[in-house]
Amino acid sequence: MPEFEKDPNELGVLWVKTSARGEYMTGQIGDQKVVVFRNDKKRSEKSPDWRILKSKPRGEATDDGVPF
Repeated sequence: MPEFEKDPNELGVLWVKTSARGEYMTGQIGDQKVVVFRNDKKRSEKSPDWRILKSKPRGEATDDGVPF
């Protein structure tokens, strides 16, 4: 199997996952593990559509209940 060549412009990688609350993404940006989820608490059009948080160890969850 050929070796994977990393693109020098690549900042990170994400995988789409599904939970009871909907779709979210997990992955890594640089050395930091992250989780990305839709911002369901938008208060205005200027609020972001997606939020990126540091990933927590398995078993813990964010304030919205999405496990990492």
